[in-house]
Order: sequence, then C-alpha cells, then structure tokens
Amino acid sequence: MKLSDSAMHNLRRLHSLSGLLPVGAFVLEHFITNSFAVFGATAFQNAADTLRRLPFVTVIEVALIGLPIVFHMMIGVLITATGSADTRFAYPRNRLYVMQRVSGIFLAFFMIFHVWSTRLSPEGRLPGSDLFAIMHRQLANPWIWLGYVLGTLAACFHLGNGLFGFAIHWGLATDQRSQRRAARFGFVTAIVLALIGLNALMAFTDHPWLRLGPETTAVLAHGATR
Repeated sequence: MKLSDSAMHNLRRLHSLSGLLPVGAFVLEHFITNSFAVFGATAFQNAADTLRRLPFVTVIEVALIGLPIVFHMMIGVLITATGSADTRFAYPRNRLYVMQRVSGIFLAFFMIFHVWSTRLSPEGRLPGSDLFAIMHRQLANPWIWLGYVLGTLAACFHLGNGLFGFAIHWGLATDQRSQRRAARFGFVTAIVLALIGLNALMAFTDHPWLRLGPETTAVLAHGATR
C-alpha cells in the first residue's frame, strides 16, 4: 500500500511524538529507577517497590506504557514498509535513517524478552519478588549480558536520533543551522543516556562504573523508601 505524502507526513509526526511522550519519558524513568542498583540491591528493590505500590499501577503500565509502545512500534513498521530514507538529507542522514529502523526492530524483540523474563516470569509475578536477584542471575549469562548491552545502546540511539526526527517533523528545525543543533542535541542525549543505562546495567553485576559515596547512597536509599 502506497501512502500519500500527506498521510506519510502525519504518520511520521505521530510516530515521533509517541516516541518522545510517553515512550521516551518511560525510558528515562526506567534508567533512573535502574540506577538505584548502583547503591545496592535494597535501594533498587525499594525504588521498584515504590513504583509497584502506585495506585492503579497495572492500568498505568498498560495505558501509558504498553499501548503507546505498541502504537509506536506499529507505526514504525508501517513507515518502514511503505517509506524510504528522506533524500533531502546527505548520505550520513540516510544511513542514520536505516539505523533507526534497524534499532527499532531489534528493540521490539529485546523488550519482549526483557518483559517476559522479568515482570511476566513466574518469579517476577510473585508479590515482593526480588527483581535485583532476577537481573543478577540473568546477566551472569554472557550472551544475555551482551543482549542487554546492545538493547541499552539501541534504546539510547533510537531515542537520541528520534529527537532529531521530532524536531524535523514538528517544524522545530527548519534550516540547516537548527537541524545541526537538533542533531547535536540528539547525539549528546544518546551518549548521556547510554552512560546512565550501562552504568545501571553493570550495577546488577556488582560492577558499576560510577559508585557514589556512602553518604549519598544513604540519602538516596532513604528517599526511595519514602
């Protein structure tokens, strides 16, 4: 099915918007919550339990996280099947377009595995389940660890590069100067998120790159229990 230019433009706008809110916001929240693992299993478990105690948490997860992710994925598949790289940009931008589609496909499979092996696993469904222990055991497998590293990097690239697409499709970057700024902002965002996400991931293996002092740890751990 060949979509009109107007229909494709509207699809891209919806796709970029859903990728920023709420999907992008969820990625940021997820990385921040996982970063509590840097302060130990107890701090992470307290942070995770705080989220699980939210009122209507299941409705929130389905309506504000699950369905928007599925919506974003479906539009992405449609754009990939019917669209092509934007020839207005130089070759490197077309290459990033392809990488964006490839990373999205990889993330779809990665997220299914991640959710199925943690929250939907028999142990993960138990009240008060030890999510830190689940992740710690999984990451002891070098292949799963590699998959999580690639999944984290793919998510950071997809979001960072997606910010450039958002700026383009919503008219926030209409000339070369503003487009360069948007591209740089997206690149920096991807790098910062990658450092945060990978540091949190390494914390589940007891080897974070950045570990704050005991005073900061105590303050943040106490805040997670509030």
